[in-house]
Amino acid sequence: MVLDGGPAAPPGSLVGRDEQLAALSRWYDRAVAGSAARVLVTGYAGVGKTALVDAFVAGLPDAVVVRVEADGDRRPGAFQELVGAELGADRVADPAVLLDRLGARQEEGPVVLVLHDLHDVDDESAIGLARTVRRLHADRVLVLATARDDGLGRVWASLFADGPDAATVRLGGLDPDGVRALVFRLRPGRWSRAVTARLHTETEGNPLHLTTLLRELPDDVLRGDAPLPAPRELAAEIAGRTARLSDGARRLLACLAVLARPAGRSLLVRLDELADVDLDAAARELTAAGLVDVLALGARSTMRVRHPLVRAAVYDAMVPGWRRQLHLDVAAAVGGTAELTHRVAAAAGRPDPGLADDLDAAARSEPTDIRAAAARLLDAADLSPTAELAERRLLAACVLLVDAYDTDRLLARAPAVRAARPCPERDVALGFLLSRDADPAAPAHLESALEAADGDPEVRALAGVRLALEHIFRGRGVPAVAAAARVPELTRRPVRAEQALIVRALGRALSEGPDAGLDELAGHVDHALGADPAVTAGALHLAAGRIAAARSRLEEGIARSRRGAASTSIHRAHCHLAEVLYRTGRWDLADAQADVALGWFVDGDRGWAESMAHAVAALVPAARGQRDRAAEHCAAARASLERTFTPQGAHALAVAEATLCRALGDGAGMARALRRLPAAAAAGGMSSGPFAPWRPLHAEALVATGDLAGARAALRSWPRAGAPLWFRLARHQVQARLALATGDTAAAEITLRAAVATADRHPDEVADECPVELAEVRVLLGGLPNVPDGPEQLRAAAAVFAEIAATPWLDRIRAASTPVVTDHGDTETPPLTPRERQVADLVARGLTSREAAEVLWVTPKAVDFHLGNVFAKLGISSRRQLRGRTFA
Repeated sequence: MVLDGGPAAPPGSLVGRDEQLAALSRWYDRAVAGSAARVLVTGYAGVGKTALVDAFVAGLPDAVVVRVEADGDRRPGAFQELVGAELGADRVADPAVLLDRLGARQEEGPVVLVLHDLHDVDDESAIGLARTVRRLHADRVLVLATARDDGLGRVWASLFADGPDAATVRLGGLDPDGVRALVFRLRPGRWSRAVTARLHTETEGNPLHLTTLLRELPDDVLRGDAPLPAPRELAAEIAGRTARLSDGARRLLACLAVLARPAGRSLLVRLDELADVDLDAAARELTAAGLVDVLALGARSTMRVRHPLVRAAVYDAMVPGWRRQLHLDVAAAVGGTAELTHRVAAAAGRPDPGLADDLDAAARSEPTDIRAAAARLLDAADLSPTAELAERRLLAACVLLVDAYDTDRLLARAPAVRAARPCPERDVALGFLLSRDADPAAPAHLESALEAADGDPEVRALAGVRLALEHIFRGRGVPAVAAAARVPELTRRPVRAEQALIVRALGRALSEGPDAGLDELAGHVDHALGADPAVTAGALHLAAGRIAAARSRLEEGIARSRRGAASTSIHRAHCHLAEVLYRTGRWDLADAQADVALGWFVDGDRGWAESMAHAVAALVPAARGQRDRAAEHCAAARASLERTFTPQGAHALAVAEATLCRALGDGAGMARALRRLPAAAAAGGMSSGPFAPWRPLHAEALVATGDLAGARAALRSWPRAGAPLWFRLARHQVQARLALATGDTAAAEITLRAAVATADRHPDEVADECPVELAEVRVLLGGLPNVPDGPEQLRAAAAVFAEIAATPWLDRIRAASTPVVTDHGDTETPPLTPRERQVADLVARGLTSREAAEVLWVTPKAVDFHLGNVFAKLGISSRRQLRGRTFA
């Protein structure tokens, strides 16, 4: 099997390689400027070297691309002849001739000389071409080569050693996000994170293996529990390599495949199968065949099959009886919980009462690892001697899968769950499955489980939490509180009691307002077991308009989750944090968080929050006046609401649509979007907080549509005591708009100057919470007639709006005055990309590369890459020079 190359992809369709493409672009720019450069792309076979280079050169319409591919001909000078033929040169052994031809081609445009598969190039050609390439200096030539990272000759390694005019770009497998993107590119559908994470683990991010599996395997295999099989062509190649092995090497390879983990000599010598095998000789043979890696760990070494799919090819090709015997051999050698795994594999689905009992007992001894316990019970069900016992264990496993929110494995057992006898365990599993599809029958099943007086109390407690959540999803706060109140008396698990507290807080917030929910959580968040109390508190603070407190709690919840704390609402945390970042003027970071949040919903799971995620994702493009992008997210949110209605999603969509209308100057549209919110708030609930973010939007819409009496009434209903700074600035802005609507510019100026004075007394609070609100006030003040400091006010506002790319406000500033020069001066610098602004903003606030990577959900290496671009564009050389600046 030819593993080199990776999946063919049209320009722009390559996923997971943005950093490498950007690196190639920098070297090409150097060549275009008249300084020759050379870059080698290297990596293991199948990692996608050719795909990367092809995608890169396809995006260079002005370049002269000369492509030469090694054809395996090792005759002295054979490859050099190919290069000469492509360039139209004779006497190819003479560097001057090739240089002359390259010089002629530069008259047509920058030249990209692509040399594929240098590992297959003969030595004489390598030496000759290296001499030629080293003589390229003031030439518009980029030499771009590919090679496997094993067996690369000394000549090429020296030619492409990292330096001012050369670099080696080493490709590894795609990271989990890259795998996920490629899966959705090649096989559109609803794929959970668990499935794409498994694909990443079992392919190690190899693009070719992943592409082949996606083309060969049906959905049920990709979503199943069993290890993925090797691609057919790879399996055939591995079978051929295995057939050429000695008996000892073949037996060692089989043992390593059965072990499915790195193994040291101390374990291998305990296996009966290897009693008479020379392990060192067998290991050398397997390494030479490219089937096994020997890993050095201090004075000891371990062996493992080189790739999970190679392991799958070896394992699947084994004779079943031999494979069973090896599993029993390994089980006796390893002991512990791993022994059970190998005994299950040896049983191969045949009833084994003793093993089923051992698995059942092991599941009950693993109370903290819910997924592992569920797996034990599922195996026990498969091996149980009677249908009744198998069903009982299956349902017990399904309850654990509900608790772990393991939708994929639960869906695979859905037919068996529906066919099972009525009982609380079946009702909990069915209720969860129906809830996923927003089926109105879900609450009835969960209530039945909760009310089952003879049921397991812990199962009933789980039903109570799930029932309370069902009510919350449907906007029913009072019954949610009632269901949650039943849980503490049923459970002995602190985590379950904490879940009940969270849903009770949300229920009270729905019925009585966000502060009532926060009262429920008071005193608990700081000592919580999991991440969800902090996330919930952050969401409630946001609903109440306390933006700084919301950000603190949300970031705390996300940090706890990253440290391993249990969480079922981290997807909501990213939604709410995106809104917080938007409201505090960090729009590029808000965009990044919205992308993270949306990633939780592409698989169709957690549909109750999908509409909110799309609505929040619409905020930044809406405020920037990006009509199409904002409308696309709003349409997606509306479609999600039609499938799964939630009051929170409807509220978020209304705010997003009003934000877009505001940016476009459509007051009537704002009023239409927000028309239902006052009545909903008057009835209580999450949006009823006195400083809820929707209130200033609604009052401004009333002014814009001429309902001045309604706007004044809204202002009178707002309490003054305890209002956060952003809300006070918003009040001043609405008051000024009212004054302007009646022609009283003097009153408007007084009001706006009072707002600026208030902000000047709290500069740190403005910078952290409401730079946009203050900038909006300055635009109104600077646009008034006969204001002496009008240009200064507009200049200060323009600096803020330019940083966040708020085009509608910049347009208003231009319309209000002559062109305004911002504080950045007249020197033009290349604009930062959205990701560069995100990185710069985080580093400017003192975060390390690792901390910034956690915020953006990228690697520290990617952060450093973007930071290098920021330094180059801004003409600075240290992080210290970014401190105090605002970029997002």
